Amino acid sequence: MQDIRSILVGLELDADGAAISPGSRKAAEQALAVAAAGGARVTFLHSVHAPAYFDAQGREMPVTAERPGDEALAALERCADEARAAGVDAALALTSARPWLEATRRASAGEADLVVFGKRNELDTDGRKLGSVAVKLVRSCPEPVWLVRPEHDLVHRLILAASDLGAVADRACRYGCWLARGRECELHVVHAWQTPHELVERRESLGEQAYAARQDELRARAGEHIEESTRGACDQDQKIEIHFGRGDPASVIREAVAHLDPDLLIMGAISRPDPHGALIGSTMERLLDRVDCSILALKPEGFVSPVREG
Repeated sequence: MQDIRSILVGLELDADGAAISPGSRKAAEQALAVAAAGGARVTFLHSVHAPAYFDAQGREMPVTAERPGDEALAALERCADEARAAGVDAALALTSARPWLEATRRASAGEADLVVFGKRNELDTDGRKLGSVAVKLVRSCPEPVWLVRPEHDLVHRLILAASDLGAVADRACRYGCWLARGRECELHVVHAWQTPHELVERRESLGEQAYAARQDELRARAGEHIEESTRGACDQDQKIEIHFGRGDPASVIREAVAHLDPDLLIMGAISRPDPHGALIGSTMERLLDRVDCSILALKPEGFVSPVREG
Protein backbone atom coordinates (compact mmCIF):
# COMPACT_ATOMS: atom_id res chain seq x y z
CA MET A 1 0.00 0.00 0.00
CA GLN A 2 2.97 2.29 -0.51
CA ASP A 3 1.04 3.82 -3.44
CA ILE A 4 -1.59 5.30 -1.11
CA ARG A 5 -1.15 9.07 -1.21
CA SER A 6 -4.66 10.30 -0.51
CA ILE A 7 -7.18 8.81 1.92
CA LEU A 8 -10.85 9.69 2.20
CA VAL A 9 -12.52 9.01 5.56
CA GLY A 10 -16.27 9.06 6.08
CA LEU A 11 -17.40 10.79 9.27
CA GLU A 12 -20.90 10.27 10.60
CA LEU A 13 -22.39 11.72 13.77
CA ASP A 14 -23.85 9.63 16.57
CA ALA A 15 -27.56 9.37 17.34
CA ASP A 16 -27.48 12.65 19.30
CA GLY A 17 -25.88 14.46 16.37
CA ALA A 18 -23.23 16.13 18.50
CA ALA A 19 -20.29 13.70 18.41
CA ILE A 20 -18.54 11.40 15.98
CA SER A 21 -20.10 7.90 15.83
CA PRO A 22 -18.04 4.96 17.19
CA GLY A 23 -17.66 3.50 13.71
CA SER A 24 -16.42 6.76 12.22
CA ARG A 25 -14.04 7.29 15.12
CA LYS A 26 -12.39 3.92 14.48
CA ALA A 27 -12.28 4.61 10.74
CA ALA A 28 -10.50 7.91 11.40
CA GLU A 29 -7.98 6.28 13.72
CA GLN A 30 -7.27 3.52 11.20
CA ALA A 31 -6.84 6.00 8.35
CA LEU A 32 -4.41 8.09 10.39
CA ALA A 33 -2.31 5.01 11.13
CA VAL A 34 -2.04 4.25 7.40
CA ALA A 35 -1.40 7.90 6.54
CA ALA A 36 1.34 8.26 9.14
CA ALA A 37 3.08 5.12 7.87
CA GLY A 38 3.01 6.14 4.20
CA GLY A 39 2.91 9.92 4.25
CA ALA A 40 -0.61 10.16 2.79
CA ARG A 41 -2.93 13.13 3.19
CA VAL A 42 -6.38 12.63 4.67
CA THR A 43 -9.73 14.21 3.83
CA PHE A 44 -12.50 13.77 6.37
CA LEU A 45 -15.87 13.75 4.59
CA HIS A 46 -19.16 14.46 6.33
CA SER A 47 -22.52 14.39 4.55
CA VAL A 48 -25.33 16.76 5.50
CA HIS A 49 -27.62 15.02 3.01
CA ALA A 50 -31.28 15.22 3.98
CA PRO A 51 -33.41 12.67 2.11
CA ALA A 52 -36.71 13.81 0.66
CA TYR A 53 -39.96 12.68 2.23
CA PHE A 54 -43.47 12.20 0.82
CA ASP A 55 -46.60 13.90 2.03
CA ALA A 56 -50.01 12.27 2.53
CA GLN A 57 -50.79 12.66 -1.19
CA GLY A 58 -47.54 10.91 -2.16
CA ARG A 59 -45.88 14.08 -3.37
CA GLU A 60 -42.11 14.28 -2.90
CA MET A 61 -41.13 17.02 -0.48
CA PRO A 62 -37.41 17.80 -0.72
CA VAL A 63 -35.57 18.83 2.42
CA THR A 64 -32.88 21.50 2.36
CA ALA A 65 -29.58 20.24 3.74
CA GLU A 66 -28.29 22.15 6.74
CA ARG A 67 -24.82 22.63 8.11
CA PRO A 68 -24.07 20.78 11.33
CA GLY A 69 -24.68 22.61 14.57
CA ASP A 70 -21.81 24.26 16.41
CA GLU A 71 -21.18 21.28 18.67
CA ALA A 72 -21.28 18.80 15.80
CA LEU A 73 -19.07 20.98 13.59
CA ALA A 74 -16.56 21.30 16.42
CA ALA A 75 -16.43 17.49 16.74
CA LEU A 76 -15.85 17.13 13.00
CA GLU A 77 -13.15 19.80 12.91
CA ARG A 78 -11.48 18.20 15.90
CA CYS A 79 -10.76 15.09 13.80
CA ALA A 80 -8.81 17.17 11.28
CA ASP A 81 -7.05 19.07 14.07
CA GLU A 82 -5.97 15.82 15.74
CA ALA A 83 -4.61 14.54 12.44
CA ARG A 84 -2.62 17.70 11.82
CA ALA A 85 -1.28 17.57 15.37
CA ALA A 86 0.00 14.07 14.58
CA GLY A 87 1.84 15.40 11.52
CA VAL A 88 -0.69 14.32 8.90
CA ASP A 89 -1.88 16.69 6.19
CA ALA A 90 -5.64 16.75 6.81
CA ALA A 91 -8.78 18.64 5.79
CA LEU A 92 -12.52 18.53 6.48
CA ALA A 93 -15.05 18.51 3.61
CA LEU A 94 -18.84 18.80 3.83
CA THR A 95 -21.21 17.55 1.14
CA SER A 96 -24.96 17.59 0.57
CA ALA A 97 -24.75 14.32 -1.40
CA ARG A 98 -25.19 10.89 0.14
CA PRO A 99 -21.90 9.87 1.81
CA TRP A 100 -21.28 6.74 -0.28
CA LEU A 101 -22.11 8.63 -3.47
CA GLU A 102 -19.76 11.53 -2.78
CA ALA A 103 -16.97 9.17 -1.69
CA THR A 104 -17.37 7.16 -4.90
CA ARG A 105 -17.37 10.28 -7.06
CA ARG A 106 -14.21 11.60 -5.43
CA ALA A 107 -12.46 8.27 -5.79
CA SER A 108 -13.50 8.07 -9.45
CA ALA A 109 -12.09 11.55 -10.00
CA GLY A 110 -8.71 10.49 -8.62
CA GLU A 111 -9.08 12.37 -5.33
CA ALA A 112 -8.64 9.28 -3.14
CA ASP A 113 -6.47 6.15 -3.36
CA LEU A 114 -8.16 4.59 -0.33
CA VAL A 115 -11.63 5.07 1.16
CA VAL A 116 -12.12 4.30 4.86
CA PHE A 117 -15.52 4.09 6.57
CA GLY A 118 -16.85 2.45 9.68
CA LYS A 119 -18.30 -0.97 8.95
CA ARG A 120 -21.35 0.46 10.65
CA ASN A 121 -21.83 3.55 12.81
CA GLU A 122 -22.71 2.09 16.17
CA LEU A 123 -21.32 -0.70 18.31
CA ASP A 124 -22.71 -4.20 17.75
CA THR A 125 -25.69 -4.02 20.07
CA ASP A 126 -28.40 -5.13 17.64
CA GLY A 127 -26.61 -7.95 15.84
CA ARG A 128 -25.94 -5.91 12.68
CA LYS A 129 -22.51 -6.53 11.16
CA LEU A 130 -22.74 -4.02 8.33
CA GLY A 131 -24.30 -0.67 7.50
CA SER A 132 -26.00 0.28 4.22
CA VAL A 133 -23.32 2.84 3.33
CA ALA A 134 -20.64 0.15 3.53
CA VAL A 135 -22.54 -2.11 1.13
CA LYS A 136 -22.96 0.64 -1.44
CA LEU A 137 -19.29 1.59 -1.26
CA VAL A 138 -18.14 -1.97 -1.89
CA ARG A 139 -20.40 -2.21 -4.92
CA SER A 140 -19.56 1.13 -6.53
CA CYS A 141 -16.27 2.66 -5.33
CA PRO A 142 -13.39 2.00 -7.77
CA GLU A 143 -10.63 2.38 -5.18
CA PRO A 144 -9.90 0.09 -2.20
CA VAL A 145 -12.52 0.37 0.54
CA TRP A 146 -11.50 -0.32 4.15
CA LEU A 147 -14.48 -1.00 6.41
CA VAL A 148 -13.38 -0.77 10.02
CA ARG A 149 -15.17 -2.71 12.73
CA PRO A 150 -16.22 -0.24 15.47
CA GLU A 151 -15.19 -2.62 18.26
CA HIS A 152 -11.68 -3.22 16.90
CA ASP A 153 -8.79 -2.08 19.09
CA LEU A 154 -6.72 -1.45 15.93
CA VAL A 155 -4.03 -3.84 17.11
CA HIS A 156 -3.55 -6.21 14.18
CA ARG A 157 -2.54 -9.66 15.35
CA LEU A 158 -3.57 -11.64 12.27
CA ILE A 159 -4.42 -10.55 8.72
CA LEU A 160 -6.19 -12.90 6.32
CA ALA A 161 -6.09 -12.48 2.54
CA ALA A 162 -8.38 -14.50 0.28
CA SER A 163 -6.96 -15.63 -3.06
CA ASP A 164 -8.60 -17.09 -6.14
CA LEU A 165 -5.22 -16.80 -7.92
CA GLY A 166 -6.47 -13.85 -10.00
CA ALA A 167 -4.81 -10.45 -10.40
CA VAL A 168 -6.92 -8.69 -7.77
CA ALA A 169 -6.25 -11.54 -5.32
CA ASP A 170 -2.51 -11.18 -5.94
CA ARG A 171 -2.83 -7.51 -5.02
CA ALA A 172 -4.77 -8.49 -1.89
CA CYS A 173 -1.87 -10.73 -0.85
CA ARG A 174 0.65 -7.94 -1.46
CA TYR A 175 -1.44 -5.52 0.60
CA GLY A 176 -1.52 -8.15 3.32
CA CYS A 177 2.28 -8.35 3.24
CA TRP A 178 2.68 -4.62 3.59
CA LEU A 179 0.17 -4.31 6.42
CA ALA A 180 1.45 -7.34 8.30
CA ARG A 181 5.06 -6.19 7.99
CA GLY A 182 4.26 -2.75 9.34
CA ARG A 183 2.41 -4.22 12.31
CA GLU A 184 4.56 -7.30 12.90
CA CYS A 185 1.51 -9.56 12.84
CA GLU A 186 0.72 -12.91 11.27
CA LEU A 187 -0.27 -13.11 7.62
CA HIS A 188 -2.46 -15.96 6.40
CA VAL A 189 -3.86 -16.63 2.94
CA VAL A 190 -6.90 -18.81 2.24
CA HIS A 191 -7.61 -20.42 -1.13
CA ALA A 192 -10.79 -22.30 -2.00
CA TRP A 193 -9.60 -25.48 -3.68
CA GLN A 194 -11.84 -26.85 -6.41
CA THR A 195 -10.94 -29.78 -8.65
CA PRO A 196 -11.07 -28.69 -12.32
CA HIS A 197 -14.02 -30.17 -14.18
CA GLU A 198 -11.80 -31.62 -16.91
CA LEU A 199 -9.80 -33.50 -14.29
CA VAL A 200 -12.95 -34.92 -12.71
CA GLU A 201 -14.02 -36.21 -16.13
CA ARG A 202 -10.68 -38.04 -16.48
CA ARG A 203 -10.77 -39.60 -13.02
CA GLU A 204 -11.80 -43.06 -14.14
CA SER A 205 -9.26 -43.24 -16.98
CA LEU A 206 -6.43 -41.92 -14.80
CA GLY A 207 -7.07 -44.20 -11.84
CA GLU A 208 -7.30 -43.14 -8.22
CA GLN A 209 -3.55 -42.90 -7.56
CA ALA A 210 -2.81 -40.74 -10.61
CA TYR A 211 -5.94 -38.69 -9.97
CA ALA A 212 -4.87 -37.94 -6.39
CA ALA A 213 -1.33 -37.12 -7.55
CA ARG A 214 -2.69 -34.68 -10.12
CA GLN A 215 -4.81 -32.98 -7.46
CA ASP A 216 -1.76 -32.65 -5.20
CA GLU A 217 0.22 -31.15 -8.07
CA LEU A 218 -2.44 -28.55 -8.84
CA ARG A 219 -2.76 -27.58 -5.20
CA ALA A 220 1.03 -27.24 -4.93
CA ARG A 221 0.99 -24.96 -7.95
CA ALA A 222 -1.66 -22.82 -6.30
CA GLY A 223 0.57 -22.44 -3.25
CA GLU A 224 3.54 -21.54 -5.44
CA HIS A 225 1.42 -18.92 -7.22
CA ILE A 226 0.45 -17.30 -3.91
CA GLU A 227 4.06 -17.24 -2.71
CA GLU A 228 5.21 -15.78 -6.03
CA SER A 229 2.53 -13.08 -5.90
CA THR A 230 4.00 -11.78 -2.64
CA ARG A 231 7.62 -11.88 -3.74
CA GLY A 232 9.12 -8.46 -3.21
CA ALA A 233 6.23 -7.30 -1.03
CA CYS A 234 7.15 -9.34 2.03
CA ASP A 235 10.39 -9.32 3.97
CA GLN A 236 12.61 -12.34 3.43
CA ASP A 237 11.93 -13.62 6.94
CA GLN A 238 8.20 -12.86 6.82
CA LYS A 239 6.22 -16.07 7.04
CA ILE A 240 2.98 -16.62 5.14
CA GLU A 241 0.72 -19.48 6.14
CA ILE A 242 -1.49 -20.77 3.34
CA HIS A 243 -4.77 -22.57 4.01
CA PHE A 244 -6.61 -24.69 1.46
CA GLY A 245 -10.29 -25.44 1.74
CA ARG A 246 -12.49 -27.56 -0.50
CA GLY A 247 -15.70 -26.20 -1.96
CA ASP A 248 -17.54 -22.92 -2.40
CA PRO A 249 -15.21 -19.90 -1.93
CA ALA A 250 -17.60 -17.95 0.29
CA SER A 251 -18.02 -20.93 2.63
CA VAL A 252 -14.28 -21.65 2.69
CA ILE A 253 -13.43 -18.02 3.49
CA ARG A 254 -16.11 -17.81 6.15
CA GLU A 255 -14.81 -20.98 7.81
CA ALA A 256 -11.26 -19.57 7.75
CA VAL A 257 -12.47 -16.35 9.37
CA ALA A 258 -14.30 -18.31 12.07
CA HIS A 259 -11.24 -20.48 12.72
CA LEU A 260 -8.49 -17.85 12.58
CA ASP A 261 -10.40 -14.84 13.97
CA PRO A 262 -8.50 -12.29 11.85
CA ASP A 263 -8.46 -8.58 12.57
CA LEU A 264 -8.70 -7.83 8.86
CA LEU A 265 -9.93 -9.73 5.80
CA ILE A 266 -8.53 -8.57 2.44
CA MET A 267 -10.09 -9.76 -0.80
CA GLY A 268 -11.44 -8.76 -4.18
CA ALA A 269 -14.93 -7.29 -4.28
CA ILE A 270 -15.76 -8.52 -7.79
CA SER A 271 -14.98 -12.01 -9.02
CA ARG A 272 -14.77 -11.55 -12.80
CA PRO A 273 -16.49 -9.90 -15.77
CA ASP A 274 -18.34 -11.95 -18.35
CA PRO A 275 -17.64 -11.41 -22.09
CA HIS A 276 -20.27 -8.67 -22.20
CA GLY A 277 -18.84 -6.74 -19.27
CA ALA A 278 -21.46 -7.67 -16.69
CA LEU A 279 -20.22 -8.53 -13.21
CA ILE A 280 -20.64 -12.12 -12.12
CA GLY A 281 -20.49 -13.91 -8.80
CA SER A 282 -19.17 -11.58 -6.13
CA THR A 283 -18.04 -13.81 -3.27
CA MET A 284 -17.70 -10.75 -1.07
CA GLU A 285 -21.39 -9.95 -1.48
CA ARG A 286 -22.10 -13.21 0.34
CA LEU A 287 -19.62 -12.43 3.11
CA LEU A 288 -20.12 -8.77 3.91
CA ASP A 289 -22.68 -9.20 6.67
CA ARG A 290 -21.45 -12.63 7.80
CA VAL A 291 -17.96 -11.91 9.09
CA ASP A 292 -17.21 -9.86 12.19
CA CYS A 293 -13.74 -8.58 11.28
CA SER A 294 -12.79 -5.41 9.41
CA ILE A 295 -12.70 -5.76 5.61
CA LEU A 296 -10.46 -4.31 2.92
CA ALA A 297 -12.23 -4.69 -0.44
CA LEU A 298 -10.29 -4.32 -3.70
CA LYS A 299 -11.61 -3.82 -7.22
CA PRO A 300 -10.00 -5.39 -10.31
CA GLU A 301 -8.08 -3.31 -12.82
CA GLY A 302 -10.41 -1.67 -15.30
CA PHE A 303 -13.39 -1.64 -12.95
CA VAL A 304 -15.80 1.11 -14.01
CA SER A 305 -18.00 2.51 -11.27
CA PRO A 306 -21.74 2.66 -12.05
CA VAL A 307 -21.70 6.10 -10.41
CA ARG A 308 -21.11 9.02 -12.73
CA GLU A 309 -18.88 11.92 -11.73
CA GLY A 310 -20.50 15.24 -11.04
